[in-house]
Amino acid sequence: MRPLVLTLALMVLACGSPDTAAEIRPDEPPAPAFDGALAGEAAARIRHGRRIADVLGCTGCHGAELQGERFYELYASNLTRELPGYTDAQLEVLLRDGVHPSGRDVWGMPSEIFQHLGEADLTALTAYLRTLRPAGPPTQPALPFDPETRQLIADGELMPAAQFVRQTRSTTPADLGPRHALGRYITMVTCAECHGPELEGREGDNPDLIVAGAYTRDQFETLMTTGVPLGGRELRLMGEVARGRFSRMTRHERDAIYDYLRARALQDRSETAS
Repeated sequence: MRPLVLTLALMVLACGSPDTAAEIRPDEPPAPAFDGALAGEAAARIRHGRRIADVLGCTGCHGAELQGERFYELYASNLTRELPGYTDAQLEVLLRDGVHPSGRDVWGMPSEIFQHLGEADLTALTAYLRTLRPAGPPTQPALPFDPETRQLIADGELMPAAQFVRQTRSTTPADLGPRHALGRYITMVTCAECHGPELEGREGDNPDLIVAGAYTRDQFETLMTTGVPLGGRELRLMGEVARGRFSRMTRHERDAIYDYLRARALQDRSETAS
């Protein structure tokens, strides 16, 4: 995994190398990114990073001001006090690989989805995090895992973030071509956290997202902004995620998700019929 600093350095070298530049294909589509990730002004990138912190769930676990919160037996770190001690490269490795600078296991960090975060979005998120000023209480220690959690670990159903990253690195949702690249990308770094790396669903209330094929665009908008699905029943987790995270997406981003999921559902049905 290349650190941000190394990536930028390689980009500079590439710009100055005729041989490397000749290999660049101008017809290759740009990497997908959330709206605003490519903003030229520093202030705009920071605003984008602030929005992405909500969309990706950073504020959901670490608190609205990122000052840390108890999360079951774990404690989501006070980022305002922790991050000044990390280099940008260490922060990227922590987010993407689930590896703490100290080498200790990281639990609960969704690095299995952050590993797919594009460079432009990660750069903006990092820029925002660097604006935080230390505030709030220091990070609290984790509590001992209860017997049920220890059993989940023993059964391999719960594992450190780094192990989860290795297990899912090559497992991604179906690639439906450039037209659906943005929608696929957004689902990889958001929806996959609960619905699985291929969006095939998990046990409980996290279905295969083929169900999106049954929604009209307006119904899907209601689901993504309020958490209310077809039939109007209450979805506790989806309700929290929709109101706190997905409502912070742009309409264009939610359009892209809908178009991708609908195309995925239609493809699945076509393959099943054949």
